[in-house]
Amino acid sequence: MNKDMQNSLTNATAGAAVASPIWLPTLQTVSEIASIVLPILGVLWLVIQIVAKLIEVRRRD
Repeated sequence: MNKDMQNSLTNATAGAAVASPIWLPTLQTVSEIASIVLPILGVLWLVIQIVAKLIEVRRRD
């Protein structure tokens, strides 16, 4: 890894650490919402896929 890239990554990491108290509550809120919504969306997508497969199989017969 070259020196410039290493310095850029170090600076970005330090900046994110300093700014984390600002964006951490937002990140926590987004995480809580995602933990509720994503499983529901996953089940809906699974149902859609099952229905699509059943329709495909019935059309072949």
